[in-house]
Amino acid sequence: MGYRILTIEDIPKFLGSLEEMRNIFSDFNCLEVVEVGDGNLNYVYLIKNSKNPQETVVLKQAVPYLRVVGESWPLKRERMTIEIMALQKEIELCPEHVPEVYYGSHEMSLVIMENLSSHKVLRGEIIQGKIFRNFAEHITTFMAEVLFKTSDLYLDHQTKKEMVSKYINYDLCKITEDFVFTTPYEKHETNVYNQELTEEDLNFIQQDRDLKIAVAEMKYKFMNNAESLLHGDLHIGSIMVNENETYVIDPEFSFYGPMGFDVGAVIGNLLMSYFSHEYRQKLLGREPYVYRKWLLDTIESVWIKFAEKFETLWIEEQLSNPQLAWNYPEGEQHFKVLRESFIARLFSDTVGFAACKMMRRILGLAKVADIAEIEDLQERARIERMTLKLGKIMVIERDSIKDIGEVLNLAKELSPLV
Repeated sequence: MGYRILTIEDIPKFLGSLEEMRNIFSDFNCLEVVEVGDGNLNYVYLIKNSKNPQETVVLKQAVPYLRVVGESWPLKRERMTIEIMALQKEIELCPEHVPEVYYGSHEMSLVIMENLSSHKVLRGEIIQGKIFRNFAEHITTFMAEVLFKTSDLYLDHQTKKEMVSKYINYDLCKITEDFVFTTPYEKHETNVYNQELTEEDLNFIQQDRDLKIAVAEMKYKFMNNAESLLHGDLHIGSIMVNENETYVIDPEFSFYGPMGFDVGAVIGNLLMSYFSHEYRQKLLGREPYVYRKWLLDTIESVWIKFAEKFETLWIEEQLSNPQLAWNYPEGEQHFKVLRESFIARLFSDTVGFAACKMMRRILGLAKVADIAEIEDLQERARIERMTLKLGKIMVIERDSIKDIGEVLNLAKELSPLV
């Protein structure tokens, strides 16, 4: 079977040709296919049996170009191979927070997955001011399990190096290198700004020596620190939730990189949501305090719970596979010092990457709906300035910020929790 781009009309026949789909669908003549993808890269289809809607899947196919632009921007289809492998590895390590994969084809560059029909995208739910009390617990389990168990702290040296070589994601890493770490910090044709932002606002970021150096350092870490298998795009639009469950989707940017990049992506997105809800809660007819307090509490829990779970996994691994390096009277204490030093460095990276994620969403090509869909452009600009100021402080001072409470205090100084 050679590669071809499926159409809505093709999909029922294609599914009917797959043995794996016969366990899902009882009738291929009654399939309804709807395109639901709103991303920039791929086509996504929701498929269900009209006579039995419980028989349903999602099909995602990569095309050999950037979908949102067209054939003038070619992209290798191998990104879907990376996504399939990443999903399979995440399911192996943390199946309770990853959708089930029914079928994957590297040749056709597609994956068929569980339809999370009783879940919604977290970003949209947060925009609507909904609270998910289990989210921090769930997302930190996912991150700790995947990041720890794909690192040198857990894997033997050969397996880890083989894993690094499997997840070389040239095209999508280049997109991140450009649009997260490069173009937002210069006068570039791809940047998109709110018209209410002034030249002074732009220069505050794009012509600041310390910030430019700090962002360049974060870019170097992203490009060179192959610590763990990352999701690579773990914003709150890549997470689906309901009151009881959390699922991580769309790991097409997956590669081996610095652990703090994924953790920082979650925290940076929640900080932007915090700023946006100073305005959004009023639109919803509510006092902002309660919801914004939940967002801050969630950010605090995301870091604290992640660090605790990560360290627990590390201790358990040491106990199950004792290393001679710590087998002496003071070894346990010395091992504790190592863990503390490692997690402090990981926190610094998390703060720095969160900052880059925040600033690029204001100045770069890709936006977040939390802020970008605020129709009052002056109000939007006010929130964008808060985001840029916090991002600038965080990336420059990342090594001197010692705990997540300091980050939250900085956020509250710019946008008081009242």
